[in-house]
Amino acid sequence: MKNDQPVPIFSPGLGEFRNYRYPPLVTATEDDLFGDDGGSSYQDEFNNGFQDGLQKGHEQGYQDGVNQGLQVGQRDGHEQGRQQGLQEGRLQAQQHVAGVLQASGHLKDQIQQAFHHHVQQQSEMLCDLVMKVTRQVIRAELTLQPGQMVNLIEETLQQLPEHKPDLTVYLNPQDSQRLLELVPDQVAQWNVQQDESLTIGSCRVVTADSEALVDSEERLAACMDVVKDTLLADA
Repeated sequence: MKNDQPVPIFSPGLGEFRNYRYPPLVTATEDDLFGDDGGSSYQDEFNNGFQDGLQKGHEQGYQDGVNQGLQVGQRDGHEQGRQQGLQEGRLQAQQHVAGVLQASGHLKDQIQQAFHHHVQQQSEMLCDLVMKVTRQVIRAELTLQPGQMVNLIEETLQQLPEHKPDLTVYLNPQDSQRLLELVPDQVAQWNVQQDESLTIGSCRVVTADSEALVDSEERLAACMDVVKDTLLADA
């Protein structure tokens, strides 16, 4: 059922009402905001905060400086150590190479000395062998051709100032025997005598006032000296 009654409207007049102030949820006093000392307490807090920030900034700056110094020092120290290591390495390498070259020079000298000594020994052995072979050839030649001794005696007689009948020819016993078998008349004319001190192929002729000697060993030795000097010079 509808209510058709009109709703009354209050229309207060001027000055009949006043503004209502709601109470604050938290009551703050001036002491709570600024402390007991008011503005001076706020200034102290500001100063303390400033000093604290300054101290922390100083500590942070000091630590950053230390870290940066360590990094720079490590970098510079590493580079300096690397350069020093390279220099010492080059010096050690140069010393090592110099030592190797010196040792190589000594080894080369020793090898050359050993080589020359070996060549000299081989040359002397070769000369001895040639002398032995030559001596055997002379003996074989005189054995196969005893007439060579006749030529040797005549060559020895030519060394005398003048030919004299009172002479004596000394020969090795083997040469004397072969001549006696080959030319007995000449052997008797020359008064051939045996002398064991003479080598095969040697002859000594003696007269009353002179003497001549043809020594095959001396001739052979003189020839071998020339051969030896040639071999050693080439070595």
